[in-house]
Amino acid sequence: MRAFWTTLASLLREEQRVFVAFVAAHGDHSPGTAGAKLLVPERGEPLGSVGGGIMEHNVVQRARTVLADGAAFTPEVEVLEHHTRGTGTASGLVCAGSQTNLYYLCTPERDRAAVEQVEALVAADRPGWLTIRPAGMAAEAGAPALDRPAVVFAPEAEGWRYEEHLLNRKRLAILGGGHCSLALSRLMHWLGYEVLVFDVRPAIRSFENNPYARTVRLTDYREAPAHIPFPALTGVVAMTNSFEADVRGLAGVLPLPFPYIGLMGSDAKIGRVLTVLRKEGFSREDLARITAPVGLPIESDTPEEIAVSVAAQLIQRKNA
Repeated sequence: MRAFWTTLASLLREEQRVFVAFVAAHGDHSPGTAGAKLLVPERGEPLGSVGGGIMEHNVVQRARTVLADGAAFTPEVEVLEHHTRGTGTASGLVCAGSQTNLYYLCTPERDRAAVEQVEALVAADRPGWLTIRPAGMAAEAGAPALDRPAVVFAPEAEGWRYEEHLLNRKRLAILGGGHCSLALSRLMHWLGYEVLVFDVRPAIRSFENNPYARTVRLTDYREAPAHIPFPALTGVVAMTNSFEADVRGLAGVLPLPFPYIGLMGSDAKIGRVLTVLRKEGFSREDLARITAPVGLPIESDTPEEIAVSVAAQLIQRKNA
């Protein structure tokens, strides 16, 4: 998300016009999902994706035509069917489902301020809203409103309204900054997650030199939740260097509404951690929230394989 808005703002500062396609809504099996984006600048290569294949090729060609024409462009909405039936336009794909694309031509004089506001909010990890109507684009800071969908596309008097919550809802906190943590940070960052990493050791290379995490913080593991904004959106994985540290970290996160709490380790270590937590007063229901051992059972061994296992389970739970 950050790279998209940073690039778009940079292109507008270069006085380029940029054609942007937003997926405003989607049905089951659609390759493009609500909130996905693709930009095509006057000069340079496209960035992002609205689903790929021949459909995306056609969108890019349409963008090139609009940009080459130089005329004003009225925002358009297109319903694409990914099969041979339906009331929309055939996309050329046959994977089933449909998606609604919104096409908008960003111009420096009209849209730069709004895009730079989005860029600033996303860079600061602050909640806000992007709104697009036929008349133009606007952005503003706002409350998280986590009970509302991340993307809303609805009819209204002016024709329609596209509304997107700018806070990234894909979030992961990692307790421990070792090699497995670094590998998991790298993969989750690539998957579009905001990653936060915590450790108590001040001179761990894989912790200090982690370029994939938004936050890298030295703190007692039990105090880490105080530094995790939006716990209801954030998964937690404990992969510290000792069972005592895991206990402290889990004791800190269990009272809060984290949707996923994972613990890395052998059966013997996990049993010991759970025993200590029971002695500290945590109930059977509390401990049932812990996924242990963390990750899908793929016989993972290396830090990179463990990262794949954990990432796959996080995605599986999020999409369930």
